[in-house]
Amino acid sequence: MSSEFRVAEFYSGIGGMHFSLKEAGIESEVVRAFDINTVANEVYKHNFPGVPVMQRSIESLPMSLFEALRADLWTMSPPCQPYTRQGLQKGSEDQRAKSFLFIIDLLARVQRKPTYILMENVAGFEKSDTRALFLRQLVRVGYRFEEYLLNPLQLCYPNSRTRYYLLAKLDAEPRECPDDIEFPAKFRHDVPGANLIPPASDAEGHVDFEKGVWHHDEVRQVKEFMQDLSTEESAPYRLNPRVLEKHGYVHDVVTPESRRTCCFTKGYTHYAEGTGSILQLEGTVGKDDMTLENTRYFTPREVANLMGFPAEFTLPENTSIRQGYRLLGNSLSVSIVSVLMDYLVRRM
Repeated sequence: MSSEFRVAEFYSGIGGMHFSLKEAGIESEVVRAFDINTVANEVYKHNFPGVPVMQRSIESLPMSLFEALRADLWTMSPPCQPYTRQGLQKGSEDQRAKSFLFIIDLLARVQRKPTYILMENVAGFEKSDTRALFLRQLVRVGYRFEEYLLNPLQLCYPNSRTRYYLLAKLDAEPRECPDDIEFPAKFRHDVPGANLIPPASDAEGHVDFEKGVWHHDEVRQVKEFMQDLSTEESAPYRLNPRVLEKHGYVHDVVTPESRRTCCFTKGYTHYAEGTGSILQLEGTVGKDDMTLENTRYFTPREVANLMGFPAEFTLPENTSIRQGYRLLGNSLSVSIVSVLMDYLVRRM
């Protein structure tokens, strides 16, 4: 790897890919970050003030800018809404897929192509037409690639966040690839050299990451990721009694001794079901036992910890609690991506 290893970070968000580079110990220069979210960009610049951030639609930028990047690695976490299980799953027909389709096309047109690509998205992307378009282009341009479905539980982080990952390296011969060719659904659930806990699978091959770690005591406990908050500091995170009364039965309740939390989404605290776990600090775990005094939301810092963000990651003081949850819900698992980054650049 060159000492001048250059990285372009598309859909940079709050810097999850950048922190993953650092966690992987890859000496590099992020030459430019791209994102259209104003609040996310402020967080990114707060943590990485030396990186120029481009706040414009990727598809509106001139070819000369992409050529000038001369990046060895492109990282990207495109909008997930076209592929989520809760959404309409319109794939490439969704307007929010437009910028990623532009990047797919860009790979054929740009002269200085990246040697490496790392792409992350929600579980569900692997069933989309956009995946097929992306893989066809990689074959045509001369990339070999590997696809993964991974969960931080496999790295002993007590947070369930299954995501699709693609790693690509420019070291194959460009080949013709017809528009109607389909790619088999073969996804890896381990990373060479990373010692991930394997998921469970049934006779039909359906994978269950959580069942795979049920009997693994090495998965760390939630309390390792918690802040030591005073009564006053924890006050903003206590559940409203009306929320407990109305929605307590749908919350996923965990304790400091638990070894699993649900995936935290941008809707955390706004919606009760399927947006992340709540924390019961004392007493037994049961829907009828929860009280306002001992049950609270995880803080943004705790969510960041569970996602593998290092201690040096911080939110600007003017970032609201609600904004923090939304930004983290749209981000990625640094714990998983750093392992993939290390493998992609050093061993793939």
